[in-house]
Amino acid sequence: MTNPSLMLSLACLAVGLGGSARGQAVTPVGAQDEAAWLRCLIPLPKEIVIKEKTILPAGNVTVRLRSGAGDVEKVAAADISALLTKGGKRTQGESRLEILIGVCDEGGRLADVALPEAASRLKTLANRDQAYVIRPVGKEMLVLTALDQPGVYYAAQTLRQLLEGHLSEGTVTIPLATVTDWPDLARRGLWGGNATHEVAWMASYKMNHIDVQVRLGMTDDGRGTVQLVSVDGPKTVDGQDLFTYGRQRAMHMVPVITHLSHLSRTGLYEKHPEVAGKGPAATRPDMSSWVAPCANHPKFVEILADWMCSIAAHPQIDEICAWLSEEQVRCGCDACKTAGQYVMETRALLEAYRLVRAKYPNLRLRILLTQGSYETNDKVLAEIPEDVGVDYYDGARTYDSSKAPMICPLLEAYAARGRWLGCYPQLTPSWGIVCPWTGPQFIRARMREFVAKKLTCLVGYVTPSNRLWDFNVTAAAEWSWNATGRDERDFALAWATRRGIAKPEAAADWAVTLGAVGWDVYGSGIPYVLTWRFGAELVETRTKPVLGEGMFRYFPTEGHFDKDLADCDKALTIAKSLSAPEFVAETEVIRAYVVLLKEMYKIAEAISPTAELAPDTRKELDGRIQRLTNACLTATEALRRWERLFGEGIGEGRFVGTLNCNDETAVAISNVLASLGVKNPAAAYLPTEIGKWGGEDFRSSEKITKRWDVTDCLRVPGTYQIRFKRPGKAAELRIHKVSLVSMPRVGGEKTTILSEDRHEGQAQDRSRKSTYTVRLDSHDAAVRYFIVAEVTGARSRGADAERRQCEGRALVRRLRRPGES
Repeated sequence: MTNPSLMLSLACLAVGLGGSARGQAVTPVGAQDEAAWLRCLIPLPKEIVIKEKTILPAGNVTVRLRSGAGDVEKVAAADISALLTKGGKRTQGESRLEILIGVCDEGGRLADVALPEAASRLKTLANRDQAYVIRPVGKEMLVLTALDQPGVYYAAQTLRQLLEGHLSEGTVTIPLATVTDWPDLARRGLWGGNATHEVAWMASYKMNHIDVQVRLGMTDDGRGTVQLVSVDGPKTVDGQDLFTYGRQRAMHMVPVITHLSHLSRTGLYEKHPEVAGKGPAATRPDMSSWVAPCANHPKFVEILADWMCSIAAHPQIDEICAWLSEEQVRCGCDACKTAGQYVMETRALLEAYRLVRAKYPNLRLRILLTQGSYETNDKVLAEIPEDVGVDYYDGARTYDSSKAPMICPLLEAYAARGRWLGCYPQLTPSWGIVCPWTGPQFIRARMREFVAKKLTCLVGYVTPSNRLWDFNVTAAAEWSWNATGRDERDFALAWATRRGIAKPEAAADWAVTLGAVGWDVYGSGIPYVLTWRFGAELVETRTKPVLGEGMFRYFPTEGHFDKDLADCDKALTIAKSLSAPEFVAETEVIRAYVVLLKEMYKIAEAISPTAELAPDTRKELDGRIQRLTNACLTATEALRRWERLFGEGIGEGRFVGTLNCNDETAVAISNVLASLGVKNPAAAYLPTEIGKWGGEDFRSSEKITKRWDVTDCLRVPGTYQIRFKRPGKAAELRIHKVSLVSMPRVGGEKTTILSEDRHEGQAQDRSRKSTYTVRLDSHDAAVRYFIVAEVTGARSRGADAERRQCEGRALVRRLRRPGES
């Protein structure tokens, strides 16, 4: 981290340029204080030394910007000035310090200061446009300079982080730091989620790339057009359009031409049906809107060029990323069949790019590989010239949390030749689920692989929000900038320090302890694989489970389950000592999944050898299915608490889907064991079907009342949840009110309303609006209980053939009270 020869040369430089401090109080900084200051920094600079500091009124610190500064430099200076305005007014006669900010010339001159040594060093560094230096000049000046504006911006972010925790009652403590710094990866960023909402936050951690999905469309006369606004983000920020705002913070805001198989939503095929791919293989069977283009058609190239021109006309945009078709859809025309769909798409993009470059010579293009192109990536790469970048995405291979390397030999060799290569990895447990994970081991391994294999660009996927995975995103910022500077614990300590956690050392211990267990769980595909019933099918088919494979991939022995559970218990003790409810909830989620895996393995092992189960085996399985069910319920309850800490609804569909897969796994395994005579003592807490609705119900009226007998499901007092579930292609069912009513078993039809939940909802599998809650305060054996639902469905007539039937199921479950099992 430190460089003795650098320190010696800078000491000489400071003496030569500085002079006395006119009585300014400058005091030495010891090793312990220096280490504390470094913990304020994310990412950690490559070379930094802090041996002195000065304390003075914040109002006596001035920020001077070079004459002729650009917009990025101005924002950098404004960031420091805004921080210092929290201090007091200037006090005449007291000590002063000037912060000089700006790009230096080739000789290292900035305004009236020359730093030739610094300029010489900057010219030798990787990614020199982002490299920067901070130098004390004497005792009254701190210089922040670079060869280009992004470097100045990053120098300002480093100083801002150093000052943030050292402003108090109008006084600021300023480290007279000596810093030389540069990034390992040239591009470090995200796409999707809420990235476009967090430009300034990302930039403050020196991230500099956001892929922005924009609105592609068609004019009335059939030309391609683009609305340069984010599909899932703000149109403006602080009165500026998103792209200008980002570029002023050294952020590459890169518009995306979306997957070429997804262009039907742009209106392209309505205006130009001849451009749609030919033959049945051009359309995805289960997704009629996903259509491969005929990339050989001249009109397709023309429309691509229209879109590129529309994008390039924005003064702050000099780069476009175009995404190849996502799935194995392909045009059946002779040209596309001969060359291959993805080669033809690449050729079409390159031809359009060449047309646009005639008008916009500074425009750059990147092409995104996909799971559809994977088998022909070698052919696609052979088409791409050196001035065009390549990004690697594959739904199964980059949206992956396993411990396996991500960059395959083909792409590693491509990057080793000095070609632009980016990668789109998930920085979360899974693209399709929403679970907590503080994963220092996972993120460090990914970033170090990318740096070692000479990638240019990181475009992480964090959905639905960076807030849910603040640790992982800032860790990606850390190790994509400085891959070898900190280990996992050191970074966790810096993160906890910046978060203001009262016991950062303990928080770092928690992160490292639980992070390793989380990687075992999420790296094995849990709970995502459960969504696809892999776990349930293992039991249903009575297949002998194999440790170290599949969903037990990172559990090589039975003892590994127990080791991870012991680590979870250790992490839980730390989390509770920190009074950190989000840490407690995360630990309980991950621990529950380890229990689930262990019990699933033991259940599958117990029933795989024979169809006949001995009495002692059945008794053992009673306990195992109860523990498995309790683990699923615990995961769900902890997930709900975790989500509420960040704002209920933040994950919506994916989050609800995660909860559902917990239930469905427990139900499926419980049902298999029930067929073998094994009773689940916790079955009441799992959803049980109580009735259905179908098209016949709505023949005479769309608004009806359904009544289902739930007497056998409501055996004890408690709170019960009713969930309405419909197949994906079924017509919509709207729910208005759900009531719990009772009726005497004998002696009449009079009903009594016991409780009701009145709100507008919908029968959707991944929505909160599909659930209703009722309460039974006391159980009466002399009555029967019914769920009564007021609903509106769709009549069969007039609906699309695929969606004409309004059908689905209603399910009930008892909610656990705290402490129940």
